[in-house]
Amino acid sequence: MEEVPDNSGSRMALPPREDSSSSQQSHLMPSKRSRPSVPAGLPQKKKKRKGPRRRPSAWVGYHIHEAEDMLLIVPNLEKPAPRAHRKKTCHSRKLGQPKVHQSKRHRPCRVETPNSADLSLVQGRQSPQDSTTSGPGWGDHIPLEILVRIFQVLVASDGAVPFLCRAARVCRLWYDAASHSVLWQKVSLAPPWPPRSKGPPSKVEKRILSSLEWLVPNRFSLLQELSLSHWKNYVPLMLKAVSESCPHLTSLKLSHCQSVTAESLVALPRTCPKLDSLNLQNSQVESAAVVGFLEAAGKQLRQLWLTYSSQMTCIISSLSNGCCPQLQLLEVDTGIKPNSQHFQLHIEALQAGCPQLQVLRLLNLVWSPKMGGRGLSLGPGFPDLEELCLATSTITYVSDEVLHRLLHASPRLRVLDLRGCARLTPAGLASLPCPDLEQLHLGLYGSVIWVALPKEGSPLLTWKWHRTLQELDLNGQCYHEEDLKQALIAFSGTESGHSPILRSLSLKGTQVTVATVSSVISSCPALSYLNLSSCRHLPRGLKKAYRGQAEIQWCLDQLLTAS
Repeated sequence: MEEVPDNSGSRMALPPREDSSSSQQSHLMPSKRSRPSVPAGLPQKKKKRKGPRRRPSAWVGYHIHEAEDMLLIVPNLEKPAPRAHRKKTCHSRKLGQPKVHQSKRHRPCRVETPNSADLSLVQGRQSPQDSTTSGPGWGDHIPLEILVRIFQVLVASDGAVPFLCRAARVCRLWYDAASHSVLWQKVSLAPPWPPRSKGPPSKVEKRILSSLEWLVPNRFSLLQELSLSHWKNYVPLMLKAVSESCPHLTSLKLSHCQSVTAESLVALPRTCPKLDSLNLQNSQVESAAVVGFLEAAGKQLRQLWLTYSSQMTCIISSLSNGCCPQLQLLEVDTGIKPNSQHFQLHIEALQAGCPQLQVLRLLNLVWSPKMGGRGLSLGPGFPDLEELCLATSTITYVSDEVLHRLLHASPRLRVLDLRGCARLTPAGLASLPCPDLEQLHLGLYGSVIWVALPKEGSPLLTWKWHRTLQELDLNGQCYHEEDLKQALIAFSGTESGHSPILRSLSLKGTQVTVATVSSVISSCPALSYLNLSSCRHLPRGLKKAYRGQAEIQWCLDQLLTAS
């Protein structure tokens, strides 16, 4: 090694000189990067491929926290400091520069604020106490009242369960917000355990039942609406807990539930004086339990939903005797399975027992009016009735006389649904004392037609209610072309500058023509639904249902082009 004097006085070491012979031998020697020759008998080693060089990920502004049953996306308030490049340090070490050991500098703690971008503006106004304390995250900066208001919006759309149960596990603030009694006013519970055979409860069921026993007294103090769906067991236990801890309960729905006892059902009206709505559709409940509930509820019951059973006569008789004089809604259906059992209904007795009835729905039932002696006088009627639904797909005994006995004193009727009632005539419907009818449904949907359908008389219906009618359904009716034309002309004329308010018109399977449909569309600007399926006098490609004013306008253009 030779030393060369430097201008600064220090000496720099230089590598030793190589003679020409050594340089020539270096050219003959194989380089380090060249692959050495391998004998033919030995297996060759595979060359390892180097993976791509990883680069530091860009700052995304949030991080994901994995909880037990969800993923929480938490925003980052501070942008991380840029990382130093390692290439420069490695290169300096190769050049032989001495490594300088610097003392570690302690960075000052930064105070977390609601907006880290405005930290310089907040530091001048912070107190010494605030500069030493820092919150755990952005969630603590939301006031409890605002968080409860946000939860109210989510509960209204998604329900209280399971959202509130999961939100309570996020942090202490969310737990306090989810525990607010205002959020637990409407609850729908499905069985959290799978169906099983009869036997003692399993460990999972015992744990869930203990959780429900804690949840009812600690969260349901302001409960108003409760819905239990598909509960096969433990319904009496749940109803007992609700009756003891929910004095503000107003509505109870038991859908597809079993093992509902009379004792648990009768105890509810006594401990819940505000309970005025009961829904027992598709649930296995004995008629004695329902009758006992009706007698215990008395005047406080307003709404009742039932599914038809062989003992329905006892329940209707109890209502006719006046056990619930303030009943406003009564709905009886047959569920999913068709029912061919027949029962008789005493119309006049029901009118006397439920004088304040506003909605009456007898869906898909086979019933007939109970006939009295000779010279039977009309009953008090339903003076407050606003909706009558007698839709059916089976045999019907509803005639003009029966309909007149039901509606002879109902001037406030707004909705009349008579789908499948093939015995009715246009003249009988036009004689009803209901001047402000808004919805009239006379369609025949898969009904058993064993009577002759009328072919004339549709103008009597449209000219009577063309000022107030908003929905008209004439599916499957046999009115001929000219009769339908005269009937729909009622919606084309304007009186005193007011256009028709018809919004929905269904003419499926009728003999309506192109000119009639074009006239109706042009004169009804509010029309948003039009059903022209299976109309034999219309051109192909236009026989379908139209939803929205844009599709209806397209239909009008096509009809005008075709004509």
